[in-house]
Amino acid sequence: MAKISTLQSAASKLLLGCLALLLLAGQASLVSANDTVAAHVDEHLLRESLSLKGDWRFMPGDDMAWASPTYSDAEWEVRRVPGRWERPGYPEFNHMAWYRLTIQLDSNLVASDQVKSLAIRTGKVMSAFELYAGGELVGKVGQLPPLGDINYDRQRVFVIPASAVDAHGRVVLAMRVWGGPEPLVNAWSAGPSGGEFRFGEFAPLLLKGVIGELPGLLFAVLIFAFGLYHLYIYAQNKVLVSYLWFGLASMVIALYGLMLTQWKFMLGLDFGTLKKIEFGAIYLFPALGIQLVWAVLKIGVPPWLRMVQVAFVVFSAAVMLIPGQNVNFYTLRYEQFLALGVVAYTVYVILAETRRGNPEARSVAVGTFIFMATCVNDVTIDLFHIETPRLSPVGFVAILLAMAVSMARSYTSMHSELEAQVADRTAELSDANEKLMRAASIDHLTGLLNRRGFTDEVSQEISRSQRSGKQFSIVISDVDHFKQFNDQYGHACGDHVLRRVGELMRDRTRDVDRVARWGGEEFILMLPETDSEGAAVLAEKLRETIADNVFEYGGERLSLTMTFGVAEYRKGETLDACVARADTALYHGKERGRNKVMIGNYKGLTLVG
Repeated sequence: MAKISTLQSAASKLLLGCLALLLLAGQASLVSANDTVAAHVDEHLLRESLSLKGDWRFMPGDDMAWASPTYSDAEWEVRRVPGRWERPGYPEFNHMAWYRLTIQLDSNLVASDQVKSLAIRTGKVMSAFELYAGGELVGKVGQLPPLGDINYDRQRVFVIPASAVDAHGRVVLAMRVWGGPEPLVNAWSAGPSGGEFRFGEFAPLLLKGVIGELPGLLFAVLIFAFGLYHLYIYAQNKVLVSYLWFGLASMVIALYGLMLTQWKFMLGLDFGTLKKIEFGAIYLFPALGIQLVWAVLKIGVPPWLRMVQVAFVVFSAAVMLIPGQNVNFYTLRYEQFLALGVVAYTVYVILAETRRGNPEARSVAVGTFIFMATCVNDVTIDLFHIETPRLSPVGFVAILLAMAVSMARSYTSMHSELEAQVADRTAELSDANEKLMRAASIDHLTGLLNRRGFTDEVSQEISRSQRSGKQFSIVISDVDHFKQFNDQYGHACGDHVLRRVGELMRDRTRDVDRVARWGGEEFILMLPETDSEGAAVLAEKLRETIADNVFEYGGERLSLTMTFGVAEYRKGETLDACVARADTALYHGKERGRNKVMIGNYKGLTLVG
């Protein structure tokens, strides 16, 4: 029995020893599993900041336990940051996923005060995320579900509290990422998409971020000022239409350039509005670019290309006016392909114009080629998610500089030619303006004043009447049954009748009176210093003259009558009001059998004849 007891005791000790070894192995495995170290950070590396681009642990799904620094991520796969997800993302997890990374600090850092100034600069993440350090939430961009507010352009610097550093000098970073709504993920994928992910001290990281964004801000400000300057030149000389399009295109480019920087968040607008401005600007630019290039080349835009311009304007209006961001996701690829086609056709046109000897084509060719190359680069980034810098601002600058050189040369040449032609053209323009003014005031059929000329004359008479207190009258007349002349004898006969009536009315009035064709078969007279009774007397004489006259046309002897309406101008009323009263009198004369003169007065209508 003693021997059996001894064997049992030995077996128990052996089993306990094995269990202890297994526990130690498990603990070692746990430490190893959690020890996914990006780098060992010493004082120098901390001051210079450590790039966190590279391999992180990754797991789709959502579990808040994954923020804990003691959680084992050994079974997680490795993903590069930045790097977008494969389509279609992870719809089964509502497009939620986590990234984890452990940073090992040097022991000297752990013992120093520098551990109190740790920070991390995050890049762009599609579409919102929360950042945890040592299990503590240190910051976020956008809102994760259920709020689901996307903000995939914001780059931030977050302070890491000293409590996030464990006793072994490790900082476990955990990033909880929401890929965004289904249309966004399907269109652009999700996950960390670009920008700088760095670990270091707060102040240097913040300063580097500001300095890194300064070139974009300077670009936007300079291009905007460039555009304003050219709009000012156009305002001074409307002949320089290319300067108008150049100024507008420059300002749109400046706005787009600003939207590519972090400075846009200083505007105080929500992310959705900022994105609408960005997409609206980049969609509008091709339409302005077409107008600019064709204006510089001094050639007409073909009708089909006008339709393309309209399409870009519609794209721009759609993304600006349709609520939400889905319209951006659905339209970008189509707009980019259309833009590439336009750029390719523009290059073809420039080459063709260069062969024809167009001097402006040679000036813009180089800038256009550079711009096309940058467009291809940026479209490639969106289509294939290649992590390279966007070069479209460089392309914009190249084409704007080329256009500026071309327009400056064109302006100088035009200015010289204009100076040589000013003396000769001044006299010609004066004569032409005088003829135009006369033509604009005369009825081409009767040679009388037309409505515009008559209105100008009456406006002057109204001013004189207000100064002198002397009244004047308006007489409006209409040929009775005029339609029968056109129907029975043709329009040429009707024209003959109108000309003859005009001659009779002009011959039977004073030089100070104004006779005009008011429209169709209507005539109107303005009789200065004449009251309604005097005007009615003259109208009656005209009525008798017209009625007694025989009109001969094509061997036929024709007769006609006219009805007249008279109104005396009332101080303070408008011409339209006075004409309306005369017209009402005319209307009542027509009702009473035509071939009459009617006076419109305060109490009603007076029949003269």
